[in-house]
Amino acid sequence: MIAPRAVAPLFALLAASCLAASAKDLPARIAPPPPFPAILTQAPAISDVAPGVTQADYALVTADGPVAVRVVAIAPHRRDLHFGAVLASDRLTSQGETVASMARRTGAVAGINADYFDINNTNRPTNVVVRQGRLLRTPRRRYALAIAPDGTPRFAEFAFSGTLAIGPAQIGLDAVNEYPPPDGGTAILTPEFGVVGPQANVTLVGLQPLDGTPPFARYRVTGIVDNGTAQPAGTHLAVGPNAYGVASVPNAGDIVVASGDFASGDLAQIATALGGGPLILHAGAWFDDPDGPGGGEFLTRIPSTGAAIAPDGTLFLIEVDGRQPEISIGVTRPQFAAIMRALGATEGMAFDGGGSSTIVARDLGDADATLQNAPSDGRERPVADGLFVYSDASGGSPRRMVARPSTIRAMPGAIVPVSIASIDAADRPVAASGALRVAVAPASLGTFAGGRFVARAAGRGVLRFARGGIAGIAPLVVVDRPARLAIVPNAPNVSSGERLRLTVRAFDKDGYPVALPAALSWKATAGTIDAKGTYTAGATNATVSVRAGSVVASTAVTVGRHEDPLQAGPDAHLVTSPRGGPGSLALATPCPTCLTLAYDFTGTERAAYATLDAPLPAGALGIAFDADGAGSGTVLRVAFVNAIDERVLVTATTLDFSGFRRFVVRLPRGFAGPGRLAQIYVIDGIGAHKADIAGTVVLRDLRTVMPGTSARPH
Repeated sequence: MIAPRAVAPLFALLAASCLAASAKDLPARIAPPPPFPAILTQAPAISDVAPGVTQADYALVTADGPVAVRVVAIAPHRRDLHFGAVLASDRLTSQGETVASMARRTGAVAGINADYFDINNTNRPTNVVVRQGRLLRTPRRRYALAIAPDGTPRFAEFAFSGTLAIGPAQIGLDAVNEYPPPDGGTAILTPEFGVVGPQANVTLVGLQPLDGTPPFARYRVTGIVDNGTAQPAGTHLAVGPNAYGVASVPNAGDIVVASGDFASGDLAQIATALGGGPLILHAGAWFDDPDGPGGGEFLTRIPSTGAAIAPDGTLFLIEVDGRQPEISIGVTRPQFAAIMRALGATEGMAFDGGGSSTIVARDLGDADATLQNAPSDGRERPVADGLFVYSDASGGSPRRMVARPSTIRAMPGAIVPVSIASIDAADRPVAASGALRVAVAPASLGTFAGGRFVARAAGRGVLRFARGGIAGIAPLVVVDRPARLAIVPNAPNVSSGERLRLTVRAFDKDGYPVALPAALSWKATAGTIDAKGTYTAGATNATVSVRAGSVVASTAVTVGRHEDPLQAGPDAHLVTSPRGGPGSLALATPCPTCLTLAYDFTGTERAAYATLDAPLPAGALGIAFDADGAGSGTVLRVAFVNAIDERVLVTATTLDFSGFRRFVVRLPRGFAGPGRLAQIYVIDGIGAHKADIAGTVVLRDLRTVMPGTSARPH
């Protein structure tokens, strides 16, 4: 950018120094090698988070579609930075917690979701967790990220070896904060495990820590705990049946000593570790890890999260949005590895992706880290754990002033909120004395008042601001027309008479977003639409268009829906939880399109599943069916599986009625199709409500809901 002559050299110097400080850890532009698609335009935005921590947003338009890449780079071996593994609600068994919530409550400056987890069940992470040097969950055969006390990161597969001394006898300690392996064995459960659910064939022994740091400590046995009911978080020894022959179950008052280490003998040299996998970049090249979660679904483009390490020890936290054609299409794993290479990394690993992909960072001028990406679920998904970075840098008095957005791009008539703040040497916001003074140069570009810039005429300039003895600038770019427009949502489906708010996103030739006036020129070939983009559907499909300057964008709107028959897969069968419970599944009973699911919740059974495994056609909006629950009070739910084998659960209804009623169950926003209908099932209740009853639910006329008017009668 060329600043106008009215800008004083002081402001030009300030701008140059800020850019230099921001860009030192991250490239100004990235060029991922093949198989990453060719990049047509890219709009990088790089800024400081804290001393030694930098973030970047690379908005790419590729030959395959848009790809949004967000990166946080952490400099190595800084004494004022440290890492932390954070568990949802500080427990392994939890309801999950969003990454933004974890960052906020722990004071992190940046963070990312980490391990795969037992989603929609216990939400426990599936691999190792080390927090502040303590082993909180034993590893499995899958790569993990480990960080030494001096901040040095590395990827490794860890194996655990442990011992229990119970009186004179010694037996193996098989796990920490996991239930014993299926064939028996032993495990130590600490309070971080959370609530201990009922476990058949496992003896649960209460422990009181005496000395040492759990889990590797000396304990006194307090007695045998009831394994048939849920137990609150505490310290327990879980003994499986195969361990009974080696040593007797300890008695109250006995002393138990637990010890353990990784097979590599370096647990004491690890401050933080979190699971993930697979390793996808090794020695600077794509690595096909046989131990990570794999399969054909991971060769598709998905939202992705991971970490990568440069030869100098710089750690990159990387997130790529996906499943949103207007924002980002996602990446395959080889493409994700190519991004890591473009950042200068030689080693890289994937974390849990899909709807879990989340990255947070502290924007300049803000006190807390906030969400930086657009999750594919439409909102943050609660996850099991995350990796976070913390800054202990000292700040002091105000050092500089910053604005957000750092560069203001707009069309005439647009109103852009601008946040201006003073920050200290630690990049934290700090109060500054004196009145805030703001000026637009040249004044013809627009006006600034009440925290808002109002664009008036096309041109380039700066927004200058000062308070006390410090000052700052933000470049201004006002254009008479954008280079590209995109209507969101693209190709929506609505009902006749339904109202839908459409929005439009504008970009300049480099791909940077451009603010638009609130009122634009919208048109619709059917139905009506106002100047703010509120569309009211008519009786027929329509094309909706919008104009900004001389640029026009359009999208097709389908009106109405139709239903096509949906057949259960050839291997449809009953599954219960716990497995082997009573019940049955009958197809074509009591009518040709009926499905009858019988259950019995009077005992230990809590769910009965009609496992259908029925493929959904491309473009499906959901499913529809008639249901008769005979007033049982049970809950009817639907399980969909998307293109990357994620289970998506949707509650259809509570069966508190008799007689058939029609239900439509929509696929959630961001569902990665084509998918399949996995199961329709009943559970004994939600929350405190439980239906201890045996009965049946009859489903009739199962269909797929498709967009547009049906071409044939039903």
